[in-house]
Amino acid sequence: MKRMSRKYKMKWEENVMESPEKGFKRYSFAESFYKGDLILHDHFGKGCVESSFGNKIEVLFKDKIRTLVHRVVF
Repeated sequence: MKRMSRKYKMKWEENVMESPEKGFKRYSFAESFYKGDLILHDHFGKGCVESSFGNKIEVLFKDKIRTLVHRVVF
């Protein structure tokens, strides 16, 4: 398993772990998410949306950044 950089780990801890529990939105591909949203994924756990492009979002999780799909609202 690849080791996380110290910078990555600090960023995750600052953005996610220090956030209050009630600030998290449960992840669903049928929901819309925006940069900075805190999400709770059933499998990956807590994360923070780093970017949104089209129907995809990049989410910072404890182990790595993952690309997920979401609903686009115009």
